[in-house]
Amino acid sequence: MSQEQFHIERAASSDYSVICRLIAEEHAMHVTARPDIFQPSGTLLTKEEYEAMQKDDTYFLYMARTGGGESAGLCFAKLTETDSPLLCKKKFLYIEDFIVSEPFRRQGIGRILYEKIRETAVLSGAEGVELTVWNFNESAAAFYRALGMKVQFVHMEENF
Repeated sequence: MSQEQFHIERAASSDYSVICRLIAEEHAMHVTARPDIFQPSGTLLTKEEYEAMQKDDTYFLYMARTGGGESAGLCFAKLTETDSPLLCKKKFLYIEDFIVSEPFRRQGIGRILYEKIRETAVLSGAEGVELTVWNFNESAAAFYRALGMKVQFVHMEENF
C-alpha cells in the first residue's frame, strides 16, 4: 500500500477493542524481549482509563487507518511540561504509545502518524516531541532516528 492509502484520525470510543488488540501486540513483543521486566497481562488499558484519556484535553489519541477503514496503528501522546526546579521549563508532547501493526510496517504509515504528532505538538505550543524506546527494540530506535529524533539520555541497569 502507498502512503496515500492511509489516513490519520482521532480515536473514537468505538476504537477501544482494536486499541486493546494493538497494545497487546506491542506488549507481547516486550514480554518476549524482556521477560525479566515485562509480564503477560490481561487488561493493559481499561475502558475507564481510555474514556478518561479521551476527555482529557492534554491527551491526543490518533488512529492510523487504511482506505478501507482497517486499523493499522495508533499513537497516544500527552502534552507535558517539565516540573522540577533542576530542569529548564519545557512544554513537549510525550508519546506514550506508538504502534504500527506488524502487517502494516515499512509502508510509510509510521511516518504519516509521526507527522500528525509533530503537527499537533506545534499547534499545541510544544517545543518538541519526546518518547521512550527500549534498547532491545532496535528497529523502532532506527525509525525514530530516521525521523530526526536524537538520544536524550541513557537509562542503564545491572541485574544480579
